[in-house]
Amino acid sequence: MNSTVTFYVTRHGETLLNHLHKAQGWVDSPLTERGIQAASQLGMQLKNVQFSSAFSSDTSRALQTGKTILTAQGQNELQVITDKRLREWCLGCWEAENNDKFISSMMNELQIQNDFSELNFRLPEVHEIIYKSDITGMVEPFDMITDRLESFLKDTADKFTHLNNPNVLIVTHAFTIKTLLYLFSKEMLRKKPKIKNVDIITIKWDGKSFSILA
Repeated sequence: MNSTVTFYVTRHGETLLNHLHKAQGWVDSPLTERGIQAASQLGMQLKNVQFSSAFSSDTSRALQTGKTILTAQGQNELQVITDKRLREWCLGCWEAENNDKFISSMMNELQIQNDFSELNFRLPEVHEIIYKSDITGMVEPFDMITDRLESFLKDTADKFTHLNNPNVLIVTHAFTIKTLLYLFSKEMLRKKPKIKNVDIITIKWDGKSFSILA
């Protein structure tokens, strides 16, 4: 029988654009001091977890968060491996837009009355607005995002499933984590409407399917 693989999936620490309340997809910006401190605190909270491997998206904010977590956690010898499949959504012409304007535009378009959890629950429709309004040609179709995330998780689970119940650290982004919730526990999109900096969810692979633990 295969052992289970547990993925600890977190969002990067606060960045300069987060601090300025700007939307941030493929655009990158450095962690703030507050972001670095929060990543360190998360590392200390995870000090009793032994990680077999650590991955981040290929953004500097995710990579720096991963390294900071592992240093505080006591496994700084573990390399953080970057993987493009863990990238945030590309937001196209919404990149670096004011967050409040971005959210209110999505709510107006979908005729949602100030209900953030409803906005999250309709995640593919939010993506469709971004996709249709894109003038950069860089926004991926929604199924391309879900495919890359599932392929990353399956490839990684296969790689570590021979170990004794391994733990894997993943540092990624808010919309990416929402997409994982949409794939494996859609109802949680209502219960956890906002993915804050260094929020963490746990995904378990039992050899057959993925499930969200928290």
